[in-house]
Amino acid sequence: MSPKAGMSVVELSIVVALLLLIAAISVPALRQNLQKKRAAACALNLDVLDVACKKYAAEQGACPAALSELVPDYLEALPACPSGGTYAFDAAREMPVCSVPGHHF
Repeated sequence: MSPKAGMSVVELSIVVALLLLIAAISVPALRQNLQKKRAAACALNLDVLDVACKKYAAEQGACPAALSELVPDYLEALPACPSGGTYAFDAAREMPVCSVPGHHF
């Protein structure tokens, strides 16, 4: 068998170390990107809820006491927060809010 038939243990170790380094750098960036996408989807859901609340208020003369009042006349179903949070109507601000910090529109 010739000495150049395959990779040595040192070469293989270097390749594995480089792959681990690339993974260590990219995984946090991917997680942050996923969180940003979830926050953007949540903001879109809050915008849909806000429009439905405004339509409700225009027709009923007052904001809904609970978001469940919007179904089925203004929404087919209540949207779900992609991060697992819950939506509620904040009467003080007259707008829907998400329980996950940082999710807003």
